[in-house]
Amino acid sequence: MEGGDIFIQDFINDLQESPESQIQKCFRGSSILITGGTGFVGKVLIEKLLSKFFFSRSCRDLNMIYIVARPLNGQNPNERVKEMFISPLFDRMKIENPMYRSQVRVVTGDFSQPNLGIDEVDVDTIRSKINVVIHLAATTADNNPTLHAAVCTNVRATRDLMVLAKRFQNLKAFVHVSSIFTNPSALEIYEQFYKSSVPASTVIQMVETLPDYVLNQVTAGLVSEWPDIVTFTKAMSEQIVQSAGQELPVCVIRPGFVLGTANEPIVGWTNLNDLTGCALGFGLGLVRIFHGPSHVNAEIVPVDMLVNLLLVACWDLIGNKTDVVNEEVPRDVVNTLIYNYASSNYKPCSWNQLGEKFFKNQKKVLSSNFFFMRFYYVTDSIFLYRVMTFYLHTVPGKIVDLFIWILEKQPRLNDFYRRVHAAAKHLSSYQRTRVRYHNHNVSGLMNKMSTRDKMLFDFDMSTVSWDDYFDKYLRGFRVYLMGNRLQASGTNNNTLNRLITIHYNLIISICFLILIYVLYFY
Repeated sequence: MEGGDIFIQDFINDLQESPESQIQKCFRGSSILITGGTGFVGKVLIEKLLSKFFFSRSCRDLNMIYIVARPLNGQNPNERVKEMFISPLFDRMKIENPMYRSQVRVVTGDFSQPNLGIDEVDVDTIRSKINVVIHLAATTADNNPTLHAAVCTNVRATRDLMVLAKRFQNLKAFVHVSSIFTNPSALEIYEQFYKSSVPASTVIQMVETLPDYVLNQVTAGLVSEWPDIVTFTKAMSEQIVQSAGQELPVCVIRPGFVLGTANEPIVGWTNLNDLTGCALGFGLGLVRIFHGPSHVNAEIVPVDMLVNLLLVACWDLIGNKTDVVNEEVPRDVVNTLIYNYASSNYKPCSWNQLGEKFFKNQKKVLSSNFFFMRFYYVTDSIFLYRVMTFYLHTVPGKIVDLFIWILEKQPRLNDFYRRVHAAAKHLSSYQRTRVRYHNHNVSGLMNKMSTRDKMLFDFDMSTVSWDDYFDKYLRGFRVYLMGNRLQASGTNNNTLNRLITIHYNLIISICFLILIYVLYFY
């Protein structure tokens, strides 16, 4: 990748002189079953587990990783996993551990199907081998799932996976990844389970028996308390985990919005989701206006730090289960350890500050692909938002698409704006209320770690400089998502000056048209 600063600066001498890592020792000889391994978090987790740098930055002597994957887009599960390792995310790992494929097995499964779509022969093969289950698989809001799809993948599959886990003869830990947003009606979220007005078993029965057209009619009322269908189903899956908490060694991780890597294995590696999609539009000069309360915290979490928390929580569950009492949670509801992982507990960053950091750092790393001059505005007013999106998004989009149509090519800009507006509307549902997330268990976990483990498995977001993070995040954004070489400021000055001229001429023209309209009609 362009730019040497994109790679983590490793503290080699300090780590060589440190005592043995207790977390690495805990995973020695273990076999781990990972669901959602081909997803964003799953890839970073697998890279961490397979890396074998000479001072062992991750989990050496791991026995086997079993990845549950389904056929998709004409590829079978083995082909998908093979293609996954082509990503530059794994370049460093493949140098450190050239025999990595001998530690990876693919289990064919489909979490949208009953019993996870896993063949009983495969279950018999692995049930005596699995020591750890890390459950990441879930449909996301970016996919705009139906109620049926979300419940089958996020709720029923969690139930079936926990039933399967009870058959694993040597299971030591089950880590379930949920969401910090599963309880939107509370202003203070503690590390405990919350009661829901709808039993998870009833929801599963509904989607298995009712036709889709009926489910579509009841969806809005059923999920009205939650920002979207996905957070609703995440809350339902927590019910499933709670009911099995006394029978399995299980813990729940609740992260916020998961963004690109902060440190390892490469800085700034990310994927495309609603938030990065809006950032992409902003980087291209296409998205200029955002709606939502600017003062609410954007609960962002670097993906590599989330992965470190997963592994540390797993270590604690396996052989070191915390003896620290969480006095914030009533004793009668403490069955399963829950970890609220939100940036507001470390270094708060509001949505307005997030936009400012995007804007500030976008200007440092220019791209040759931008179409209009970049600027942004965040407003609480839905009226002002609609007016400005009409004049700054819809009108330019229709004009550009008209010229594209005249050239006998496929118009795309208006379709892009429709997707961006849908993504922005979805994100605005997370910006309505300032919530306090208590993280007593996360702090207690951090205090139990050795100095060496704190360096190898760092999840302390208080050490993150958001300015530096977004600077490198946007560099990675350009390289990994946009396919651009990094360019120094000033490379595109002529293009930028031309776009500035077009931008202000457009603004003047719009103001002139509004003035003519007002004078003529009023």
